[in-house]
Amino acid sequence: MPYKRSRITIDRWRSVQRLELEFWSRWTTLPPFQNLDIPKYWRQEVAHFGEAWGCFRGLRVLDVGCGPVGLIHFADHAAERIRVDSLLPQYREKLTLGGRQLSLSAMAESLPLAARSIDLVVCYNALDHMWDPEAALDEMARVLRPGGAALLMVHTFPAGLRPLFWIDRMHPHHYTAPSFSLMVRSRLQVERCKTVKRHFELPAGKWWIPSSWKYRVGGLVVSSTYLRATKAA
Repeated sequence: MPYKRSRITIDRWRSVQRLELEFWSRWTTLPPFQNLDIPKYWRQEVAHFGEAWGCFRGLRVLDVGCGPVGLIHFADHAAERIRVDSLLPQYREKLTLGGRQLSLSAMAESLPLAARSIDLVVCYNALDHMWDPEAALDEMARVLRPGGAALLMVHTFPAGLRPLFWIDRMHPHHYTAPSFSLMVRSRLQVERCKTVKRHFELPAGKWWIPSSWKYRVGGLVVSSTYLRATKAA
């Protein structure tokens, strides 16, 4: 499936935001996230980008679309941590940041940060939730310093599932691994691209629970594509 720019309507985006808040209000009760070891999870995810956990050390790190328990909350060895999420004030529970930090309630499409001011950008499972992913990527590229890196992940799908994407109300945008890579390559230099089959850990013996069904189906068709990209010096 070739890359095609897609910007949703404001009404559609507002609907997605409501669904996002609903998800985060109950996410710890959902089958794949019960008893999740979050620090361990983030260390494993960083490894998919080909990075060691120490890659944040001494850097000014920005997490775009961080959610209430995003990677930024655990990168405590960064020199400065900046989290951006349009829903940040509305999350019922969210982890706090220590040390030098900045929290911004803003849309990714208009980051309130100076150009060339960030060493490393993280955008994890967020681009496909946004109003205009291209504009968000433009902003991430703008704020990155020359030589800076971006760690980007979205869930990707086989092109043949395109007619069924309308079922997924929470994600207004869908990508194949090649279309995601193409979108990023038009702005940054992609140095690593890795796609792995998405695996959802579900409680043993509870396959019959309705809330587990979509994750079982998702495990058959959903992958995660990890891109590490840099801004030209």
